Amino acid sequence: MARNASAPSRMEILVLGALCRAPMHGYELKLELQYKHVEWWAKCEHGHLYAALARLERGKFIRPTARRGGRATQRVFAITAAGRRRVIDALEALGTAPDASYFDVDMFLAGCHLLDRSRVIDILAGRQAATAVRLAEATELAAAMRPHVPVVGDLIMEHRIDYLRGEHAFLARAIERLRAAPEWGAFLGDARIEEFVTRTRVPLERT
Repeated sequence: MARNASAPSRMEILVLGALCRAPMHGYELKLELQYKHVEWWAKCEHGHLYAALARLERGKFIRPTARRGGRATQRVFAITAAGRRRVIDALEALGTAPDASYFDVDMFLAGCHLLDRSRVIDILAGRQAATAVRLAEATELAAAMRPHVPVVGDLIMEHRIDYLRGEHAFLARAIERLRAAPEWGAFLGDARIEEFVTRTRVPLERT
């Protein structure tokens, strides 16, 4: 199915989510996306990032802003109120989409601090309940079809069941850990990503 042209791309969601934390220039955004290892969720090559920035600026979801430090040639972007609303709506859509893939759930989790904790837990609980229904349906179908399909068909059904079983267990853990988390907000706060990477030496995604 083609992507809804009016909906933000994965890269746009990631950029807007990062800018909700603090204004950044392009290099800082690339560094934060490398820190998050977004190759699992979106194409993150140089051109993709700057094309997303251009689209978001045209749409007035981000705006250039002044910030002390850095080179004069580096354009620093801040998120607008419209941009913040856009990324929150996109996260809601990711979290509540039926049968979304695991990386959609991961993208939702990466930005879920922008929503109220209670709303995040409600969304995940809804996903868990829906996953339980799909798991039961897949298990019943596999049992009925197993005598009539070749080995590859059986393997496909087995893969589906294993995925749903694992996803159901993961969602239960996610709900428990998010509910018990002592704080709610962006892990990095408003810290500069370059300072964080230098201090922690956290492994970055390879480019």
